[in-house]
Amino acid sequence: MNRSKIIGATALATVMTAGAAQAEMSIGGFVEGYLNDGGNGMSQAFGTNSLYVSYSDSLDNGMGVSAAMSIYSTNILTAVSIDTGMGTVSLGNNRDSAVDKNDSNPACFSLGACGGAELGAFNDGDTVSGNSIGYSNSMGGLNFMITRGMEGANVDPVMSYAVGTSIMGASVKAGVSSIDYKDSTQDIDPSFITASYSIAGLDLGYGMYDNDDGNEETTMGVGTSMAGFDMGIQFASLDAGTDKDMTEISVNKSMGAMSFGVDYTDTDVAGTETGDSENWRLYYIIGF
Repeated sequence: MNRSKIIGATALATVMTAGAAQAEMSIGGFVEGYLNDGGNGMSQAFGTNSLYVSYSDSLDNGMGVSAAMSIYSTNILTAVSIDTGMGTVSLGNNRDSAVDKNDSNPACFSLGACGGAELGAFNDGDTVSGNSIGYSNSMGGLNFMITRGMEGANVDPVMSYAVGTSIMGASVKAGVSSIDYKDSTQDIDPSFITASYSIAGLDLGYGMYDNDDGNEETTMGVGTSMAGFDMGIQFASLDAGTDKDMTEISVNKSMGAMSFGVDYTDTDVAGTETGDSENWRLYYIIGF
């Protein structure tokens, strides 16, 4: 991690805490890397190295306000949230679409990224939204979020909606983004639904991601803990122009500030051996 960024964040924390006796300030971050073997020799890479600074305080009228800064690679992203007492308004250049914020895959048990579909790129509306403006609230047992993207050269402002609730002990989330283009590009309304449930020491997960363009993926998985290890298996099936199936087995071990994980992934392309693959990956994550 870049030493100058840490020094800068520490200085920012000192200034902000000095001027706000009742404010809260926190700094955290992590480094994620992995060793990969896909059958053509071993390689290594960084997944991410990130630093997070967050600050929260109360306004004179009782509203809450918070700011979060994410520093990774060469990017500095800032998010501002205002708790109005009747929901939270979110601004800044680090505002995900409502779908992107809620579509994490509960069937995935890897230490690596578990966001959205595994085999086909799920269009969650985030990229074409730009810097979204968001509103979130909880009401009647429902947690919901709405975001509005910015107008682009060939796309109207993207509206994205997501809702989550608990049904008989199961956590359920669903969402849809409305992406309308100004040119001849086909308008789409990609959607997702996920569900997770824990019973008898087992964590069950399900996800369905529909791009509304003939690309739909379904994934299911089960995980548990045994002898100090977390482990799980995931099955994913992509229904598209070229169908694919995937099996992924994950075994993880937390050692406090550092965690390790091993993934074995077997991908099968329907009707051909071209594109079939077996992959081993060793993750390591250090957080603070």
